[in-house]
Amino acid sequence: MPSMLSNFLRLSAAALAVATLATAPAAAQQRFDGVTLRVATFGGVWRDIMDKELSPKFAALGGKLEFITGSPQVNFAKLIAARGRPPFDVMEILDAQTGDFAKTDFLLPIDYSKIPNGQYLSDFQKQKMLIASWATQEGICYNVDKYKELGLPAPTTYKDLANPALVGKVMIPDINSGGGLAGFGAIAYAAGGDEKNVAPGVELIKSLKTLKFWAQGDQVVLSFQSGDIVAAVAHTGWCLRTFKQDQPVAAVHPTINAKTTGVSKDGWLGVIKGTPNEAAATWFLNQYVDADYQLTFSIVGGVVPVNTKAIERMGEDPVFAKMMQLKPDQMAHQLHIDYTKVNIPDWVDQWNRMVVK
Repeated sequence: MPSMLSNFLRLSAAALAVATLATAPAAAQQRFDGVTLRVATFGGVWRDIMDKELSPKFAALGGKLEFITGSPQVNFAKLIAARGRPPFDVMEILDAQTGDFAKTDFLLPIDYSKIPNGQYLSDFQKQKMLIASWATQEGICYNVDKYKELGLPAPTTYKDLANPALVGKVMIPDINSGGGLAGFGAIAYAAGGDEKNVAPGVELIKSLKTLKFWAQGDQVVLSFQSGDIVAAVAHTGWCLRTFKQDQPVAAVHPTINAKTTGVSKDGWLGVIKGTPNEAAATWFLNQYVDADYQLTFSIVGGVVPVNTKAIERMGEDPVFAKMMQLKPDQMAHQLHIDYTKVNIPDWVDQWNRMVVK
């Protein structure tokens, strides 16, 4: 897909060029000599982008970024085990963990007066203890050609995946996967349930007979390539990666109800209570939500920026604009699951009982 690759390169180059030229005066006046800021984050390309883009900026101010890689669940366990001695200063937090953090005293309040890039975030993305960092748009990815061969219209809801012609050809995320809770919760809402009542979602999933389950997103890409599936519940980043592998796929943001279309899974950052490096941590939060970093990070990582300036620039690319919901009115009507209302063990229990049956 030469056009898509050129778009990736064009956007990346633009972001890097602006990032090289633009240095905020406030950041230039601040020094962090001798400070090692420990950031708990995902490994792989996620960590690599951060290291490439943010480490040199922090080094120029005298400090060093150190990355503690692992899933947010593993890092949360480290916090508990540390018993008040913070094992890191800043942490990536999943929306599914917000309920757990609400019951703890692990995070410091965020001083938004020291985060100028916060002006480019929506109000709900600037919480007392959490600042939004990225999002994925969970939905349906489907093979356009195969749907035409089967005589099926493009799916618009999760219920459309129950068509008899798709038996054995649909893949959804296992509840323990990265997209599992978001997928399960979204299906529950689409079936008439909510965070506290997922039974309708269980019944809807049962109607999607002979399902395949994915534990890691690359299984979605490989399954489309092999022809094992013609549709999958997955976020648009995995659909984009499948498209890059010359597969004729398209992304659908499913209708949830009359007021809601599309599903957002939200990532957050928090500053750990007890850190001796609160000022450096605040600097890091500001840099993470900077438009240039957000654009570069989102392009490579297959996620959606939270900075509105980065979203606008990403929307200039026709492929991203087609695959993702990037207009303000679209994003305003997405489903955001409130995990402070979720009993996750109960969700997992109901899922397991459904799968066994």
